[in-house]
Amino acid sequence: MFNIVLLSAHDMQPPANEVARVERLYHKTGGRDIGVIFLLKENPQHGNGTTAFIELQMNLCNFDIPVMPLTTLTNLQSTLSSFQRQLFNSRSAASSASRLNSVVALLPYCSNNPLPEHARNVLSDLVHSIPDLAQAATTREGQAALRQWFSDSMPQVAEDVIAFWEQEFIVD
Repeated sequence: MFNIVLLSAHDMQPPANEVARVERLYHKTGGRDIGVIFLLKENPQHGNGTTAFIELQMNLCNFDIPVMPLTTLTNLQSTLSSFQRQLFNSRSAASSASRLNSVVALLPYCSNNPLPEHARNVLSDLVHSIPDLAQAATTREGQAALRQWFSDSMPQVAEDVIAFWEQEFIVD
């Protein structure tokens, strides 16, 4: 569920009230799953929508809140759909980044001896998950690839990783 506040230039009179409302929502949710949609074109007597939009963005610059402009009410559905796609793509990217971070965090412990930082960087480029590393260290082709990658600079690293995974076995 995503909480969205719909605002316009009319709502920004005085601006402090609506900024406080958005900040309360931010703190209530811990800053997650919230956003603001701001209607730019409205009755001219309510002020300039673009100016009010920019003021809102400046007032919320200390908060990580997406503020999306809405040109007309008829575009509301397409704006929400676009935002939903962007949110899904950013969460997918964040999810894959966190998987990669967990692999990098576990790599130092997948060897019989501590892995130097350079070796961890090389391994994280070669394998994208711990099962990938296990497969590389336990298959003939994978072992050859590890030895080839580390042959010049650190040949012992490949042997330490392979030895670590040789100690792994399945328990029924």
